[in-house]
Amino acid sequence: MKSAIALAAIAIVGMLAGVAEAKLETPFEYVTNGVELVNYELDNNDKVLALDVKVTNTKGTIELTLDRNFFDSRYDGKDDSFLVLADGNKVIYKETKTTQKSRTITFNVSSDVELVEIFGTHVKGITFAQYESVANTQSDQSQKLLSENGILKDRNDKLVNEIDQIKAENEALKKENKRLDGRIFELENLVAAMQKKVNDLNGIVKEQVKTIFNWFTQKK
Repeated sequence: MKSAIALAAIAIVGMLAGVAEAKLETPFEYVTNGVELVNYELDNNDKVLALDVKVTNTKGTIELTLDRNFFDSRYDGKDDSFLVLADGNKVIYKETKTTQKSRTITFNVSSDVELVEIFGTHVKGITFAQYESVANTQSDQSQKLLSENGILKDRNDKLVNEIDQIKAENEALKKENKRLDGRIFELENLVAAMQKKVNDLNGIVKEQVKTIFNWFTQKK
């Protein structure tokens, strides 16, 4: 009987160890009672830490220890309150521990809650205003790049049109050159034919001159 109880105790311990090993890895420390942390998401834009939870009891408790370099809420250089929402409803929390490096908050959630959102002002040391400044700078740079890209595209289109025009003019010149080559060939043939006629005429004239010369010679 005692051995059976011992085995059961070992089995329970093993099960608890397995549950502990299955704990979700997060960049913040957390302790839950009656709540399972399923997943988390950090939104840099809205400065919100979202927790997907599964409440296993009629009421669950969540304790979060947030490193200030990871997530914080400050105003004018001083600590400011977080805003905690459970499925969109505001939740009252207690800040149980505050140090220079971290802040620990504790709050309860009801059994039907699935999403917990903690709103702050700093995510990984960057404030909303700083993020907006960086975002605006990136947006300005993107607009500048888009503008420069548009200018380059217009220039490229202009060059393409100029190249097409040069190609068309080149084709026209080739046709004109071919036509002129034909005319030059015809002129060369005409000149050659006229040269032959001139040569033939010179031959006839020489014969006639020779005949006339012989005729005068005989008369004398």
